[in-house]
Amino acid sequence: MVLGDQVSHNAARFPDKVALIEGDRKVSYAELDEMTNRVANTLRARGLAKGDNVAMLLGSGIDWVMLYVGITKADCCAVPMNYRLTAADIESTVEDCAPKLMFLGEAQHDIGPPEGMVPEIVNLRTGDLDGLVEGASSQRPDVSVHPSRVQGILYTGGTTGRSKGAMLTHENIFWNTLNEVIDTRMHEDDNTLLATPLHHAAALNCWLLPHLYLGATATIMPKYTVETMIDTIEKYRVTNAFMPPSMAREVFGHPKTKTADLSSFRRWYVGGATLSRNDRERMHEAIPGVDIYFQYGLTEAGVIVSVLKEKDYEKAPDSIGRAFVNSQIKILRADLSDADMGEVGEIAVRGPTVMKGYYNNPDATKATFHNGWLRTGDMGAMDAGGFVQFHDRLKDMVKTGGLNVYSQEVEQVLQRHTAVREAGIIGLPSDAWGEEVTGVIVLHDGKNASAAELTAFAKQHLSGYKVPKRFIFLPYEEMPINYSGKIMKRDLKQMIAAQERAET
Repeated sequence: MVLGDQVSHNAARFPDKVALIEGDRKVSYAELDEMTNRVANTLRARGLAKGDNVAMLLGSGIDWVMLYVGITKADCCAVPMNYRLTAADIESTVEDCAPKLMFLGEAQHDIGPPEGMVPEIVNLRTGDLDGLVEGASSQRPDVSVHPSRVQGILYTGGTTGRSKGAMLTHENIFWNTLNEVIDTRMHEDDNTLLATPLHHAAALNCWLLPHLYLGATATIMPKYTVETMIDTIEKYRVTNAFMPPSMAREVFGHPKTKTADLSSFRRWYVGGATLSRNDRERMHEAIPGVDIYFQYGLTEAGVIVSVLKEKDYEKAPDSIGRAFVNSQIKILRADLSDADMGEVGEIAVRGPTVMKGYYNNPDATKATFHNGWLRTGDMGAMDAGGFVQFHDRLKDMVKTGGLNVYSQEVEQVLQRHTAVREAGIIGLPSDAWGEEVTGVIVLHDGKNASAAELTAFAKQHLSGYKVPKRFIFLPYEEMPINYSGKIMKRDLKQMIAAQERAET
């Protein structure tokens, strides 16, 4: 169950097999094992002890993976940090986790914590890692790492308040690995493409680590562009990748996709936002024969909770699928009693992947669990087949005229329209309704649709009170979409409010 053991095991099984690719650089399993041993021994020589937190604030790449695995081999706890946060947010995270040492990438020097806040900061530049571990033994350190030890603290929730650190043990992450391997048919001949940042729980726990467990290959894109992604799939014969829907739309809509040889690409993982039937059809047109796995999860669950497999799509279109083999889902009412079949309530999760708790935050941990079930803060309903229909984040629900409107239900309808590329539903203040259901729309290039046309389309599929009272059209570049493909509703509301104030 321990990450370091998995890497060492595959170094014995496949010493010369390529474990990691980054551009023209390739690292074998034997090299990965030796270098991560050197990192672990370097940390121990610097006085790091069992359980010490080691922060990582640097961009994705092979060195990032070397550091992460090496930290865990030293029986320390890795704290990957989001380098896209502000300096103030990063300082807040550092204050919370109190790392004994911090690795800081060259591009992140300007947002690192104030001097003296971390006992030791190691500034890394390209090629510095070899020098850092020079002289350290390539043998595995004499450290016993128990599966119950925390492998990593992953911070989440920074867009809605102070971030909280989800503590995930080696055991939690191992079971998440098994869920992915078993339920999405990963195997040792795979080559996954990591195009989203490695500090994000999905890229790390659901694609990088399962492939290292299997002895498969992971190809890392330090910087995403759609052209680079298509070229990389073709060049390195990539077999699978995760993309948020916004990224998938860029791929299937790009002219290069029509001419590139993408025949190696067999499994297309998608999650984080709505994926319409139109999107799925265009994905299949772009890469014939590809299997689409639509997944739902959250960092606290370790990560992935449910999957809608290709073969199950027609059983529950637009759902988030069924629970993974080693996870359980149920729906809770507001009073925390179990909801009936088909009744909307809060999605709750239980299983060996679920986090140990929030670091240094027992109150938040207690509030998040109910009788051993993790409360997700997401609304949904389950049918008789175990398929879960996602409705909304509790905080994103629009309350209009005393009635609840689940934004994702409306977004799913609007994205069935062939002209709609992105749809975000928000509630804007209204004297008449309390909140006014508002659709913020990005159209596909070369497509047209008016507010009246979208209103008429929505009325065919939704109750009257759910139909947006107004539509706002934006170019794609102005829609606030984060690196995991989610429309940032709070930022969207603030942006529109600022625009309307400027107009008045």
